Amino acid sequence: MILGGLWSDADPVRAEGRYKPETAVHMQAGVKLLRERQLVQARQEFETVVKMEPNIPDAYNNIGLTYFYENNVARAQQSYRKALDLEPMYGPALNNLGLILYSTGHPKDALYYWQQCLKVSTTSEPDLYYYIANALRDTGRKSEARENYLTAIKLNPNSAAAYSGLAALDLGENRLDDALAEVKKSIKLKSDSAFSYFHLGLIEERRNNPSAALVAYQNSLKYETVPKYAKETRSRIARLKAGESGDAGSGAGSAAADEVKARALAALNRHDWGTARAELEGLVKGPAAEDPIVWNNLGLALAGESQNSRAVEAYRKALLLRREGFAEAQYNLGMVLRHMGDNLGAEAAFRKAIDDSSRKGRSNPLSQNMLGIILRERGDFDAADKAFRRAIMQAGNDLPVAHYNRALLLEHNEHSRDAISEYHTYLELAPHGKNAAAAKIRLKRLTGT
Repeated sequence: MILGGLWSDADPVRAEGRYKPETAVHMQAGVKLLRERQLVQARQEFETVVKMEPNIPDAYNNIGLTYFYENNVARAQQSYRKALDLEPMYGPALNNLGLILYSTGHPKDALYYWQQCLKVSTTSEPDLYYYIANALRDTGRKSEARENYLTAIKLNPNSAAAYSGLAALDLGENRLDDALAEVKKSIKLKSDSAFSYFHLGLIEERRNNPSAALVAYQNSLKYETVPKYAKETRSRIARLKAGESGDAGSGAGSAAADEVKARALAALNRHDWGTARAELEGLVKGPAAEDPIVWNNLGLALAGESQNSRAVEAYRKALLLRREGFAEAQYNLGMVLRHMGDNLGAEAAFRKAIDDSSRKGRSNPLSQNMLGIILRERGDFDAADKAFRRAIMQAGNDLPVAHYNRALLLEHNEHSRDAISEYHTYLELAPHGKNAAAAKIRLKRLTGT
């Protein structure tokens, strides 16, 4: 969860001298309408600005804002990226794109844009340090996250959000006394923070104080405005009340376990590895000790925290429990083994993942792509090419990186024309992918243009 707003760089005061006089009129009108949340009309004004002066990043950034406020995340993201195409270090679009990427479960990508934004910021931005801290925490870089929360607090001692972020970090590391102290500071600064009260509830639950946790969740629900968070809070309240009333029989226990699984999955999706691990470790020690999916998810959380040896153990436990085949756990095991430098073990896992999928009549392009990488590195180029082509055929347009990987292989084997085609396909499918810059450089070298 991110607390804070979006940046706009189209203040009417700045419009004078920044655009042609006739363009400034439309920009000013658009900003006024945007502030009044008359979004369609505001977008029309900004689109007029684009027609008059196509190279103004401000207009695209604010078109993105209109889409964001309409909950059209895809179109908002397109507009922010267009602003950055025009001016790669344009602060407002860097920040806004980071916010969207974080809120849609891509903290690592968000971190990149926020760090770029920090480079061009001309003033101290405590909120930006807070955002960066959230992303660092969710990608497992906890010590750096703590430094950035503390920087946010130094710049703004009244930053309730930063104190709450510190509490979440301490909770994930099971430092309950520290977490409690930080969240109380947050609530003192902002007494209507649903986010802080929710964390207080988590802390009190972990401290085995169910009655205090219940009060905290009820306070959180009082201020919560986001339906999905309110739903999660109600579920926790219901579970605690069921436990207090003595009605938590086998059915209730099963429901409670399902709720923990759902919370853990939500934490995995937002890359909150510490929270997910804590929830899943509780499950495998009790009601889900024989559940292979829970063991697989625990492996994901441990891998996210770079606890690779423990992740391998969790994946192998999942595979032991599901002897008939578990392609997802095999693939995850392969990824961790490769990260640990065990390419032979990784290859065996990817091949087993492909076999497990095949027996169920399914394809497995992700494993084919990874198998191709390992074979290419080994020098088995024909087999690698077959694996990449299978990945491309099976995934359609959903795995652009397979085109990039095959292009590298073709370029190495001096099949330049085919390599150029694959690089072009990759860039068409993933124009802002993490390999896009490298693909463009390689294309330039191959084509001479």
